[in-house]
Amino acid sequence: MKKTTTKNLEARFDAGEDILDHFDTQTARWGGTRKGAGRKVSGRVQYVTRLRPELVQAIKARAQREHRAECEILETLLIPKLVG
Repeated sequence: MKKTTTKNLEARFDAGEDILDHFDTQTARWGGTRKGAGRKVSGRVQYVTRLRPELVQAIKARAQREHRAECEILETLLIPKLVG
């Protein structure tokens, strides 16, 4: 098998040949978890329900018009009615 070098790496890759001999896979430093990575906790929970299509359209239209998220529109409408 021909050894992969920096000069023939791209040609061998394009030809579909094995190029892993060029990389040290034992000491790879990518992948896995990292402290502080990922989406930050929002304190919210997902709630799935079914609504009438015209209600969904109205929520989406208002969210787009006000440049806000759909969940913000729902919270604005529901909190005064449910929480007080």
